[in-house]
Amino acid sequence: MDLSEHSTLRPPNKDCLPFSFTATSTGYYRLWLINMVLTVLTLGIYSAWAKVRTQKYLLGHTHFAGGRFDYHGRPWAILKGRLIMLAALLAWGLSESMPLLHGLIALLAVITAPWLAVQAMRFRLANTSWNQMRFRFDGKPARAYLTYAKSWLLLLFTLGLAWPWATLIKRRFLTQHSALGQARLAQQNCAGRLYLAALGGIFGALLYGIVLLLLGWLLRQGITGSGLADNILQQWGSLQTLFSLLSRAAGMAWLLASAGFWRALMTRALLNHTTLMLNGQSQRIEWWISSRMLLGLHFSNALALLLSLGLAWPWVRVRTLRAQFSQLALFSQQDLAQLQTSLHELDDARGDELADLLGLDLGW
Repeated sequence: MDLSEHSTLRPPNKDCLPFSFTATSTGYYRLWLINMVLTVLTLGIYSAWAKVRTQKYLLGHTHFAGGRFDYHGRPWAILKGRLIMLAALLAWGLSESMPLLHGLIALLAVITAPWLAVQAMRFRLANTSWNQMRFRFDGKPARAYLTYAKSWLLLLFTLGLAWPWATLIKRRFLTQHSALGQARLAQQNCAGRLYLAALGGIFGALLYGIVLLLLGWLLRQGITGSGLADNILQQWGSLQTLFSLLSRAAGMAWLLASAGFWRALMTRALLNHTTLMLNGQSQRIEWWISSRMLLGLHFSNALALLLSLGLAWPWVRVRTLRAQFSQLALFSQQDLAQLQTSLHELDDARGDELADLLGLDLGW
């Protein structure tokens, strides 16, 4: 069944407030193609405007509890942030022959990471809305430094073995300071689930590897055992050249599928332990997509991207979002559409003005 065209049935529950995603592959493909052409023609400058158009399209087709999401980012602010990132990467690359300067740049990146995380979250949430209400992030840089220091020290003293707790320390800071009006997110402890998700990711990577090796062996046997070998020798010079190219392609497909599956398992564990606090009551978020579905989804996505040389990206992105949102819901006893809040306009919020001034939307 094509995941891009179907919507999985949700559990019948009157308290279930479902998400839905209504974008189409055709509509997104037109937008993506125009963005790509203009970005190339402007040597990358248009990429900031492309991001705004993409976010507005995708969020505009995301619905929840009778409301629609929207994006309000400013292209010039995004372009500023990307220029800062490019300048930092250029300085990093040019300083390789100067160890002292190289080390200072690396140290500066570590020192500013918590502050950048706060400003980026503030910018991102202030420019995202649901039902005409702006999200906001009210975390403070001082608290971010303390949080990140705890996380890094925990990783250091446990040689990385305590990464689930380190992840949760940072995740709690980011979620508990994310709000929409009176509603605020909270992250519950799920270290054990994160370990299980990691094991599942390893299992998925092994399974992908076995399947790709089997497909490669069957392809090799089919080529060498048929008359195709002579034609290939004329085109490629040797079978080894072709098999080497196919091996690299299979390795890339394995990496794409494994990374996507791993990230989805981690996200599922975290989301299923995230709650929405409103008026002293807790509403739980549930994402009940199965591991089997995720395995097939990311494997087929990787193959589609590989075989199309990346041209299938709009189809891959839309089908993935439709599959994810069709099985995501908030279970609540309250009507979130009746949230009483004032709009947090970007131009009227001091912290959001700072984020816009600095242009700290550093994501691509």
